[in-house]
Amino acid sequence: MLRIITLTTDFGAIDGYVASMKGVILNINPQAVIVDLSHSIEPQFVRQASFILHTSWRFFPEGSIHIAVVDPGVGSHRKAVILKTPSAYFVGPDNGIFSYVLHELAQTHVSQNVPSTTDLKKRLLPEGCEAVALSNQEFWRHPVSSTFHGRDIFAPAAAHLSMDVSLSEFGESLDSLFAFPIPEPFTDPAGNVVGCIVHIDRFGNLITNFKKEHVPPKGAAVEIRNQRISSMNRIYAEGGGLQALIGSNDYLEISIKDGNAASLLGATVGDTLKLLNAANL
Repeated sequence: MLRIITLTTDFGAIDGYVASMKGVILNINPQAVIVDLSHSIEPQFVRQASFILHTSWRFFPEGSIHIAVVDPGVGSHRKAVILKTPSAYFVGPDNGIFSYVLHELAQTHVSQNVPSTTDLKKRLLPEGCEAVALSNQEFWRHPVSSTFHGRDIFAPAAAHLSMDVSLSEFGESLDSLFAFPIPEPFTDPAGNVVGCIVHIDRFGNLITNFKKEHVPPKGAAVEIRNQRISSMNRIYAEGGGLQALIGSNDYLEISIKDGNAASLLGATVGDTLKLLNAANL
């Protein structure tokens, strides 16, 4: 049965971990179409995996299955789960890796300060979503390694799911999953909109949590690490210094032509920045 299965991991390309997962999938469903979403997630960086998954999954056909394995707690008591949304399936550990997916499907978002990187809490599933624990060992590969659930639990579960095994057969139903809070921009007492860096791409561009709708139609001045960017650009090739622009995922980015903005500024994920109130210019 033809079904798309994507893989997002921190396994890299040196070892055979990714290939092993693909082999397990193809033994169960030889017709599966396997797409490598990313295997360059920084080791154990669950938040990065969650963001990358969030910016990519919606471009796949409806019903695609997305395996995400960045799993520092592999072999512990954390659950292995399948999350079903109105248009896709997600398979992975219940460790916050689906936080951005749950956030984007929620009806309301609350402006908040930058959260702790370890602030995981149970979050009720958004309307129209279902989840199950992967507790039925019939759909596991045996024997199960305590250190490689990607190969022995997540890959076979996704493959069986691609063969139209019903969600209820995999295990007990869940009404919530663990998620970390997603930082939303907020307004400070001076009227500036405060946000943060949520991702740094391989070019050193700083991806912020300011979305297109946060930026006034005529642009805005941006302040980051004591540097002020006075106007917005349209493309990376404009300008000679730091620049702000709306990137392909509709997030405001800080970049520099032919350079690396992260290195130049010494910036890291979680750093704050501001869209300045006109009165403060």
